[in-house]
This record gives sequence, C-alpha cells and structure tokens, in this order.
Amino acid sequence: MKEKLLNNLGLKVASLALAFAVWMAVVNISNPVIDDSQQVNVEVRNEEVLEASGLTYDIGKDVVTVSYQVRTRDRSLVRASDFHAYVDLKDYNVTGAIPVTVEINKDKENLVKSDAITARPMVIRVKTEELQRKIFDLSVSTIGKKADGYDIGMISLSPDSVTVEGPESAIGQINGMGVEIDVENKTADFNGSAVPIFYDANGNKLTDIGSKVSVNSEMIDFNVSVLKAKVLTLNFEVFGQVEKGYRFTGVESAVTSVPVVGTKSVLAPLSSLSIVSDKLSIEDATEDKVVELDLSQYLPPNTSMGDQYKNITVTLKVEPLTTRTFTLEPEDLAQKGASPDYEYSFDKTSVDVTIRGLTEDLDTLEVQDLKAVIDLTNQGPGTHTGILRLEVSEGFELASVTPFNVTVTGRSQEPGTEAPSGESSGAGEETQ
Repeated sequence: MKEKLLNNLGLKVASLALAFAVWMAVVNISNPVIDDSQQVNVEVRNEEVLEASGLTYDIGKDVVTVSYQVRTRDRSLVRASDFHAYVDLKDYNVTGAIPVTVEINKDKENLVKSDAITARPMVIRVKTEELQRKIFDLSVSTIGKKADGYDIGMISLSPDSVTVEGPESAIGQINGMGVEIDVENKTADFNGSAVPIFYDANGNKLTDIGSKVSVNSEMIDFNVSVLKAKVLTLNFEVFGQVEKGYRFTGVESAVTSVPVVGTKSVLAPLSSLSIVSDKLSIEDATEDKVVELDLSQYLPPNTSMGDQYKNITVTLKVEPLTTRTFTLEPEDLAQKGASPDYEYSFDKTSVDVTIRGLTEDLDTLEVQDLKAVIDLTNQGPGTHTGILRLEVSEGFELASVTPFNVTVTGRSQEPGTEAPSGESSGAGEETQ
C-alpha cells in the first residue's frame, strides 16, 4: 500500500499544483459574487424635529449589521466606513419604530450590488422623553492640604452657573453642581479651569450622568486668592447686671478661636477678635441666654474667614444663687484683740452663719474656709454686741449672722458689774 502511494510521487504533486492553478484561474476568470457583512454605527438625522416638540430621545442600539454582495476580488476594497446607516427622526411615530436606511459611498457603488444591501435589525425603536432645561448655581469644594500658615480667600468662577439640558429623568437625579479645586501647598494666588461635577441629594458624585445630558459650559474658569492666616481668640464682651439672686458665670461657645485670613500687615498686631454686640447683654437675666452671632461682622477691614465660622451659637450662663448655713460655737473661735485683764463670755452657745453662692461652689466650702474670728478689740467691761469677722472668698457673699452678745468682766471683778460710762460698744458682725 505504501509503495503504491509513493509510486510516481513527483507526478502526483505536479498534478495537485496544476489542479490548484486551474482552480485559481477559474476563480479569477469567473470572479463569483459572494455574501459579506460589516458592523456599521447608526447615525441619527433631523434631531431638531423632536427638539422642536420638547422631546429628547434614546435609540438604544446604535450598531447594525449591514449585509451585501460583492465579487470575490473586490471584497477587500469594501470597508465599514463605506456604508452610512441612519434613522431619520422625521419618520418617528407613536410606536417609536423607525426603519434603518443604509447608503454606500458613490465611489463604491460599482463594487456592491445596491439592491442587495440590507441592515439587521431593519428597524430601531426610539424611546422619547420630555426634554428639560435647568439652571444650577455652581458650588466650590477644595481638595488637597493647604500650606501651613495660609488659607484660601475669595474664589471666583466664570461662569458661576450652568444650564443643563437632557431627559427629565436624568435632570431629576441632579441635586447640585460644582467644581473641585486643588489647593495643595498653594502660597500665592492661582487660576485654572475645571470640569463641572454633578451631585445627588446626598452630595455624592454622579459619574454616569454626563453622557445623558449636555451642559452649556464644559469647562469652568476659576481664580483663587491665597491669604496669610492667623488664629484669633474670641473675646466676648458681655455687659449688664443679672437679676438680684442670680450670677453670670461665663460664656459657653463651641468656637473659641477662628482662623482669619488677610494681609500680613493687618494681622500682625492682632491676637484676639473682640465681639461687641447688643446681643451680649445679660441685664436682668434670670436664666441662660442663647444668642446667634455672625462673626464676619466683627472682622477687621480687609480680612475674611471661612463660611463655617461665620455663624456661631453662644450661651451666656446665668445661675441662681443659693445659701448654706454653717453653725459656729463662739467659745471655740479664735479671738482678736482679747485682753489678759478681762474674761469674756457669750450669751449663745452657737452662732449660725449663712453664706450665699452657687450650689456647686457651696458644696465644696468647709467651716475652716471661713476663717471666722471674734473681734474683741477695745471692748472693756460690760456687755457688747458680738463682732464676728469672716474671710469670704471671691464668689461667696455673707447673707446673715445670728446676733450674739459678749460680756466682758475684769478678772478681779464680779460678773454683772456695770462698766464705766462710755465703754460699751454697739458694733455688730463684720467681714473683711
């Protein structure tokens, strides 16, 4: 069998080559017509027809398969770019189905049989929706870390608003628009351009909405001023007198200092920002007073601050005063001005001292903190009104002291002896 296959091998190979040459000759001579196809993008014509009716559209499928017949030798000469597939919106009807029309370039008409050109699909369904236009004011957000000792001043945009046009459903997703500006390590004024960004109601970026709508300004020009920054302590100048029995205890504010930007010459002498306002009055107050302040009103000329610091809430704290009574025993108290020639006795075994102050402060006050002393200076024999001297710390007031008498007798004199005329004292309790 093998020998039969190998017999006359050269003749057999020559026969195959001759057969192939004959086949090629036949093909080249006959040049038969074959079927071929190309993927062609679909154009949309006469869009203004729907726009005039206040409608926008979506054709969904934008590529069709164009089939045609071409001679074998011409196949490589025909490309997808030689065809033009389109739908004409003048043909739009309530069904939304528009036929696809295919045309071929004139210079290729002799290569392709025009009556054999077809598109698949032959019809494209066009979806329409109400066209909406809406104007959005542009917000500004900055990204990047600001240079130490500098802050961002005024930012101007051109334009500062844009008009967006598109399907009602797409426009409805847009809650706001703005631009992002990179301020990384900027120490001088700068400008540039940025693409407007779409945001939803939660402040999230809408990354896919741009393909569905059009914006009248694709780029937004910006100019940013960079200013020297300095942190100033807030000094609230409170005035007035609270109602009797109450005390002003201070100012509470979540913001106690603010970064202010401006020229170096303006900021150099400043360390605090004085807040002088009629709102800071505590006249006749009997409770906390909450006020809203716009800090921008108190800035020095040619300075500014971030919007987040402008409006702050300040609470003027007003608390009622209460009292606490301490019981003292005169015999156990230190005596000032006592004479060794006299003996002293008291008509009461205890004296009540009432101190007025804030409850929290009174809870920490002890008897020894009063440093109570009975003043016996220049008191001769006889009965005198007792003088109790106290050292009341700041924040406390002496409300009352139980009256008591002191009887002075000489050491060789019986108690009850009348004192010489003019030596009796009428002094009462005192504090120092």
